[in-house]
Amino acid sequence: RHSGTYGWVFGQIRVDPNNEDRVFIMGVPMSVSEDGGKTFRRVPNIYHGDHHGLWIDPDNSNYIVNVNDGGIEISYDGGQTWRNSRNNLPVCQFFNVNYDLDTPFHVYGSMQDHGSFRAVVDLSRGRNAIPAQEFERAPGGEGSHHAIDPTNPNIVYSCGFYGMLSRTDLSKEGPAGSKLIVPRVFPDEQPLRGQWLAHFIISPHNPNIIYHGMQYLFRSRDRGDTWERISPDLTYFKPNEQGNIPYHTITAISESPLKYGLIYVGTDCGRVSVTKDGGKTWKEITTGLPYQKWVSRLVASKYDMGTVYLSQHGRADDDFAPYVWKSTDFGRTWINIAKGLPLGPVNVIREDPVDPNILYVGTDLGVYVSKDGGQSWQVLGSNLPSCYVRDLIIHPRDNIIVIATHGRGMWVMDANPVNEKPKRRPRFFFD
Repeated sequence: RHSGTYGWVFGQIRVDPNNEDRVFIMGVPMSVSEDGGKTFRRVPNIYHGDHHGLWIDPDNSNYIVNVNDGGIEISYDGGQTWRNSRNNLPVCQFFNVNYDLDTPFHVYGSMQDHGSFRAVVDLSRGRNAIPAQEFERAPGGEGSHHAIDPTNPNIVYSCGFYGMLSRTDLSKEGPAGSKLIVPRVFPDEQPLRGQWLAHFIISPHNPNIIYHGMQYLFRSRDRGDTWERISPDLTYFKPNEQGNIPYHTITAISESPLKYGLIYVGTDCGRVSVTKDGGKTWKEITTGLPYQKWVSRLVASKYDMGTVYLSQHGRADDDFAPYVWKSTDFGRTWINIAKGLPLGPVNVIREDPVDPNILYVGTDLGVYVSKDGGQSWQVLGSNLPSCYVRDLIIHPRDNIIVIATHGRGMWVMDANPVNEKPKRRPRFFFD
């Protein structure tokens, strides 16, 4: 029977512990049946949608707690009316984080169901006393990546649903400040496929060059005004595996900071490719990697031209093993560096901007750091909650770690205690 809701990735079922005929179905809206599933009706008076969890008090079925993309809602009358309890709770669901080079610098991120926001990271009170900040609206939608021009913090790129890339000039007000800069294909070609969080980057060699990933990799040399396709379809495209939500799409892009045109690309179907000549030729580099695991991040090393890091996850087939890989030969062979990480998907890997031996990973259980190139891992910090970390960055100028969680907001910490070199003590010689 149809419950009257759309479950998507968070569809769940809850049965009243005191009444087996009372069944709640969570989805975009939430439905309830009072007759064991024969009929359903919409649960009324809820402030928000996208319902992820429901708890029914086993001692009092009128007391129900619901968690959704708007926060927490509580009912004391069996779900007839609801009290919104999200105020002052740090439960924002961030998808991403990035930074500008303004002084003080801003962090940008997109939140589930609430759009994109930014905030200042204020270091004026000291690196160990960074105050909480009120976020303000920023370019982009709820599912966005952001990149900010390193030479002009007013130029913000944001990519919304399924590859809708925009460029915004914050110095201009109104619609004149934003421009949609999406690549196009010819009418007789396969339509472009972009992931919910379609990946794009600014080239580390030239801020006018943008790379944008759909099923192809596109390059713009003029900040997105015009585009050229520089790859074939880099996915394992199968028409019978397509649905309403795009699949076989690019999910990770990294260009080497040491060589222009050395670019790595990963996809949601597990394919990884490299070009050493700016897209003229491509090579698949999946030998030794697990079959069809979602590529969550690629990082071309800033310290060694042949070194690249890769993180993957297997949520699509209920595989929650951690996957983190390192290659020192441009992806020809891969070394597993996930040993010591807890069971759980790895969503991001970052290389430290100061010490080549330090790596960071964001997982479903928090942030872990390695100080020996991935041979061992330990929990980062002491007060970060054990939660779903979607993204993290280390500000290259101010050496501040910024962590975007999906459910506990955004966090910052001083990176100096992690990567600061010990000072040499003066040596004294005596006759």
